[in-house]
Amino acid sequence: IRWVDCHSRVPDALTSTFNLTGTEIGELPPTLFCGEMEVPMDYSKPFDAAGNRITVGFAMNRPKKAAGLIAYHAGGPGDDAVSQAWENALNLSSTFVGLEEFDFLALNTRGIQFSNPLNLSTGFFEDVSFPFPTTEAEFTSYQTAMKNFLSAAIKDSTPPGIMKHVGTVEYVQDLDAIRSALGYEKISIAALSYGSFVGLEYAARYPHRVDRMVLDAVFAHGMPFQAMVSSQLAASNRLVHRADAFCQSDPTCPFYGHGNGSVVQAWKTLLSRATQSPLAAPSCGPGTSCKAPVTATDLRQGATLLFIDTPDFPLFNIALNASLHGDASLFAYRPDIDIRETVGTPLLCNDMKVDENLKTFAGFHNLTVNARSEDPLDIVYSDVGQLILQCTVWPFPASVPEWKTLSTDMEFMWVTSDFDPNLATEFATFAWELTPRSTLVVRHGDDHTSLPIPPPAVTAGDIARNYLRTGLMPKPRSDTAASIFGAGGMGRSVAGAYDVPTGAVAGDVSS
Repeated sequence: IRWVDCHSRVPDALTSTFNLTGTEIGELPPTLFCGEMEVPMDYSKPFDAAGNRITVGFAMNRPKKAAGLIAYHAGGPGDDAVSQAWENALNLSSTFVGLEEFDFLALNTRGIQFSNPLNLSTGFFEDVSFPFPTTEAEFTSYQTAMKNFLSAAIKDSTPPGIMKHVGTVEYVQDLDAIRSALGYEKISIAALSYGSFVGLEYAARYPHRVDRMVLDAVFAHGMPFQAMVSSQLAASNRLVHRADAFCQSDPTCPFYGHGNGSVVQAWKTLLSRATQSPLAAPSCGPGTSCKAPVTATDLRQGATLLFIDTPDFPLFNIALNASLHGDASLFAYRPDIDIRETVGTPLLCNDMKVDENLKTFAGFHNLTVNARSEDPLDIVYSDVGQLILQCTVWPFPASVPEWKTLSTDMEFMWVTSDFDPNLATEFATFAWELTPRSTLVVRHGDDHTSLPIPPPAVTAGDIARNYLRTGLMPKPRSDTAASIFGAGGMGRSVAGAYDVPTGAVAGDVSS
């Protein structure tokens, strides 16, 4: 490990959020440490400082006498983890409050800031003007654009060959190398979203190295792609009903007082109109960041994006009402917030082996066709479907020979929420049932991930933090805030959309 001056390692996320640079920060807390380590680019070959070497970077919050080591993965894939260590040291976050006595390690995954960032500057969206393909011609156009994007990224990123060595298999080896260099025999893991996929990979590869583990919002190893798409579409349908439930207690909602189902009916009416003819979007078009008019395809993705991560039900309801009255601008396609031209593509595609049949339009289209029973509101668009589509043209073999389930007999904790709009709660149930000694904590509410939600909605986060702190697994129970399902459980049902509170306590926001 090389320890470096943190003033030269300010995370981009903090720079943009707080408008800070290294020269403006001033004195930093003595607990904040920044480091880097040289590791093999390709672990299957001997380390070679000239030809098989990259540098990965991390930050730590370190008390004088640590009770243990907690490693943090921010998910994404490709989200910045290092900024969380800074936030811990600067007291800017409640995500890991109460765990200050632990060494806190935040390693950025390969391909992003401080860890050999990839060059992803090509113009993918110059060739694609729609959010997802609905015809074979669009499917072909999409694949061609993705091939061009990946080819440019492979050519422009250094060292040569790095693009096929940025997956989970490499990350867990990087993490274990740092654990060893820090002198720890065991490590605890706290991982969000796609970090759950990485965390279980580490536990399966190094079971004797894991102390405690919390995996919050689950991307499940080996879950059939069809089940993943179907579950995510079911989640999106649930979120429309949650928007309706929110409206019933929100006097500012345009459909307030219209009774249960008014928002759901408004969605059906609007989608029917968009299917017949594109919707006007006066604020969008040439010279703007959004596309006009708004097609049914745009509407489906636009609605889903208002639910992603932290659901904004008030804005969704306002967008519905405005669209019904002639202005669908809030649902318009915005390429700048699309997930395609990001580091997520190489990170995911190194992990996900896509079957040959899904590389055809018919096979890809069937993912949504076969999910119709889970998609009565005809939303069609799913992030998982789009991620699969990106990987249909990945030019390298996946880092694992097949898409398979992983299990472990260690005791640890999964965390999910009833109405996670990103990674449906069914993903967590699938993973929990394959790990016989694991406990499942279900937060009754919305939002993607539970640990970062600030008070008052911290019950599930508190349960997880307490386990990380003490190593004591909570007993099964259920209340209005959360339910805990013990090891070896099976067959959990999802709560009804109108049976769980809405608002800040449930993880909702309003812009």
